Amino acid sequence: MSKPRRNLLIALRAAAIFILLSYLFKPIVHFIKTGTKAPQIVFLTDNSHSMELMHRGKKKADLLSPAIKDLKERYQKEGYEILEYNFADGLGGKKDNSLLNKSLISLTEEKDFARMQQIILASDGWLRDSDFGFVQKLDKPIIALADTSREHSPDLVLTNLKSDRYAYRNENSIIRAELMATQYSGEASVRLKIGDRIIQERRINLKEGEPTEVEFVHNFNQLGFFAFSVEVLPLKDEKRQGNNSLPGAIEVLKEKERIVVFSDAPAWDNMFILDAIAGNPRWEKESYQVRDNRILRSEKPATLSNEPDPAAIVIINNGKLRLNPELQIYLEQKLKRGAGLMCLGMPLPELSTYLPLLPSNITSSYQGFIRMHSSAANYPMLSPLSAEASKLPPLDYYYLAPNDKAQVLATMNNPQNSPAIAILESGGQRSISLSFLNLWRWQLNSPDAGYQKMMLNLITWLSNKSLSSFSAVYKNSWLQGEEIEISLRSEDDIRSRALDSQPLINISDHKGNEVFEDFLIERDEEFGISFSLEEPGEYSFEITDQKSGKKSDGRFMIEKENVEKRDYDFNLSLLGYLAAESGGELFSLEEAADYQPLPAEKESFVRMIEFELYKKWYILSLFLLVFSVELFFRRRWGLL
Repeated sequence: MSKPRRNLLIALRAAAIFILLSYLFKPIVHFIKTGTKAPQIVFLTDNSHSMELMHRGKKKADLLSPAIKDLKERYQKEGYEILEYNFADGLGGKKDNSLLNKSLISLTEEKDFARMQQIILASDGWLRDSDFGFVQKLDKPIIALADTSREHSPDLVLTNLKSDRYAYRNENSIIRAELMATQYSGEASVRLKIGDRIIQERRINLKEGEPTEVEFVHNFNQLGFFAFSVEVLPLKDEKRQGNNSLPGAIEVLKEKERIVVFSDAPAWDNMFILDAIAGNPRWEKESYQVRDNRILRSEKPATLSNEPDPAAIVIINNGKLRLNPELQIYLEQKLKRGAGLMCLGMPLPELSTYLPLLPSNITSSYQGFIRMHSSAANYPMLSPLSAEASKLPPLDYYYLAPNDKAQVLATMNNPQNSPAIAILESGGQRSISLSFLNLWRWQLNSPDAGYQKMMLNLITWLSNKSLSSFSAVYKNSWLQGEEIEISLRSEDDIRSRALDSQPLINISDHKGNEVFEDFLIERDEEFGISFSLEEPGEYSFEITDQKSGKKSDGRFMIEKENVEKRDYDFNLSLLGYLAAESGGELFSLEEAADYQPLPAEKESFVRMIEFELYKKWYILSLFLLVFSVELFFRRRWGLL
């Protein structure tokens, strides 16, 4: 074999052995890299539609552009690394919205901002974020760049609307609205509207920058749930009008509700229940005794009054109450009209259609204790009893049978588990039966007036025909890109705020396609949600409580005009707030022209780079290539 051929084979074999040994001993090649890192300046430029509006003869974007360019050059000259981003509805999003929080979150997900020193925010300040918590969380100073010269652009803003949740028929109700004027002092007209009807109009004097309250006094003469709005009429040259109205709602109840009590004898139960009824100034009590087939009031014969209908009827029967024809006709008429019914003690067979508990073949009374069922937790009116059930004294009770349609919520502690408390709801009429008497003794042992609270709750539940226990409050028109807000009044059956609800909202377009779904969140003892929809048109919504199944629905319109088209001038108050919260500054165009950044303090670094030969695919490929070439030559030269 010639010497060149032998040397080639030796070289190929040596290379293959070297590569093989590198895999066996796992050698690592080390490199040391040194350098410097410059601090970063992020230029965040608003390119939403509002930046195209004219201001002092130029588009707002064109007004800021020279200052942005000049600042970039100065920072670069001082050794800073410049990062540039445009934002609107997020980074690179549609121009029909301005969301700073969304943009900053996207930036932090995209870049490591450990070297970021400042954010230069070039925006008109009309940002639609619901909050700016992420600005504080980011902990980086924001230099807000804006034209701080002011054009005359008056703006009237309704900032707050207050009213009671309930009003009473034929009584004065007060609705208060708070207004603020910007770049305007003078007269303004404020209207109260119910639906599309103007109810009242007030002329008020406003002073720029000072909150002014206007008060409407209205007398509702009908019962029901009324959605209303307060609006301030726009000025001739007012450009922003989306903040000129606020919606509200109020439910009108009866001015007085009659509660009628019937019993068969004077007893402590009667007195304590009447005292509990007297605890609500909106209730008017009437008490009758039925003895010897006669109806008595204060021991004198009485005639039942047919008008107005009672909201609730309470019957206390120690086992001797008998209905005469007059009383039976009266009770059946009122119950058919929806009056609530509470029966304590022995039930009356004549009212079996309405009563949850019915007489059995046992007429004697016994003594025992109550055991509450877990299902009672679904009925807030029984919560005082559930909380203090262990403190109840022995009660005198009857063995009763439940109505087929009734729901039993408590039983007595006897072997038969005879029903103690049951309810029945049918066709808008509510009834509750208590199989026991002498519950008034509980009041003597209750440190928190539990007996009185429960009786108030029970009668409220029986009489509550509320139309607004689950009702949405909302505006019926929004601009495209505007943040939509819908709130919800959620109450339980005793008119307490039901803050344990789980309201889910579904929104559909005019074709019935679902476009949005989410849960409402608790806000100021109510529920609410804020969201945005892109396409103009008519939308419908339905709010469903996932626990109770209650529903509320409505419709609203998104106009074709974009909200960004009404964002004139610069929102200096918000820009100043963002700068102050982040530890930055608000720069006018003149201040930006004079600003000179400090020289960048570059960070030196030394980086060790490890090169692990045995982990590289191309080293293995090289071994296979060398081995194959050697094998090829050996066969070609007849050495194999």
